[in-house]
Amino acid sequence: MIRPRLLGYKTLMRALPLALLLLLTACAERWEKPGATEADSDAAQAACTAQAAEEIKPAMVWMQVQPAYWEPGETRCWTSSNGVTNCTRRPPRLRPPIYDWVDVNIPIRQEARAKCLAEQGFTYKGLRPLRLF
Repeated sequence: MIRPRLLGYKTLMRALPLALLLLLTACAERWEKPGATEADSDAAQAACTAQAAEEIKPAMVWMQVQPAYWEPGETRCWTSSNGVTNCTRRPPRLRPPIYDWVDVNIPIRQEARAKCLAEQGFTYKGLRPLRLF
């Protein structure tokens, strides 16, 4: 009989950065201006984001995004029905570094967006809480 494999610790640790990224992107920046509504702020942010994206094009660079690391070895032992203890050992192994394309213009684009909003009279007030509804 084939049993479904439950999510292990390593799988959860690999998925954690993605989950955190999704949560962080769900938190929108809060820019305020006296007399402006939240809809005005959202519209200004969208316009400034589009302007910054138009002015500062992506500059993709192939670079290391995760360093190499040693995965520790593991020994698993179990006792069979006849009382004999069996063990299997997996030796430590080197996981190679991971490379990917990275847009190095993201910080410059974010600065241009912030400057655009500041020129319109908005001030940055941090992140607004995650809204689930």
